Amino acid sequence: MARSEIYLGVDVGGTKIHAGLVSQTKVIKQIRVATGVNQGRPAVINNIKKTISELNSSQVKGIGVSIAGSISADRGSVLFSPNLPKNFKNVPLGKILKKTFKKEIRIENDANCFTLGEAIFGAGKKYDNVVGLTLGTGVGSGWVMNSKIYSGAQHLATELGHTTIVDHGIECNCGQKGHLEIYASGSGMIKLYKLVAGKKADAYEIEKKAKRKDRQATQVFHIMQEALAVGLANIINGLNPGIVVLGGGLIRVPLFWRPAIALARKKLIYQPSKRIPIVKGKLGENAAVLGATLLFKQ
Repeated sequence: MARSEIYLGVDVGGTKIHAGLVSQTKVIKQIRVATGVNQGRPAVINNIKKTISELNSSQVKGIGVSIAGSISADRGSVLFSPNLPKNFKNVPLGKILKKTFKKEIRIENDANCFTLGEAIFGAGKKYDNVVGLTLGTGVGSGWVMNSKIYSGAQHLATELGHTTIVDHGIECNCGQKGHLEIYASGSGMIKLYKLVAGKKADAYEIEKKAKRKDRQATQVFHIMQEALAVGLANIINGLNPGIVVLGGGLIRVPLFWRPAIALARKKLIYQPSKRIPIVKGKLGENAAVLGATLLFKQ
């Protein structure tokens, strides 16, 4: 980005909307507003507009939006998002925002934005081939080659969270069975604990129990570590990236992902692959915001 260029990045999550003004490589001002999912689709759209209005000015050249789910980047539409109201389908968000703010709008999947941000400004900036994996409520992923998001023929590529790692395994949030997402995510942790312990607990409780070496919570973490290791090994064996960058809410739980990295290296078939870095992202919550503004350079 040129020195005078300012873009606005917006990351729409299930609980909050995080927006930031970006100049060159830095977020110079940012705010967070509640998404208001329980209030329905119109409220979510209004809250997105409200967030943008707080930061918008004549200096802003364009607005990039990051949202989880299936996105038609070409049309600027949200086809489906698991974090938003059920009727938030086929929403022409780009047109809606362009009509309101009279600026160019770009919309992209949040994991793609995370990966793009880390590839250009973060942990992957020294590499031409970067895979990002976000470990949160679900598992998202992106693949950036030569500073460009790889989208596939139908803009549906790199759904690595929906690769099968356990044949006939637990049912995933998408309805299929044995996917990486249900074994290496926050929602998966809760489901696994209920299966192992026969009782409910939230992710924070399970993490605390695992730290205290509770037998059942430890078993859950071992299942998750093995699953993530298989997923990481599949990514590296299949795609041979220069680096794999990890992010998402579960990145704050190193007890989960650090052992998985060591396990993954044992599953790699080529010696050079064992040297491919698997690292925590450097940009934190700003990764998707920064990545959203970089959509104007795609």
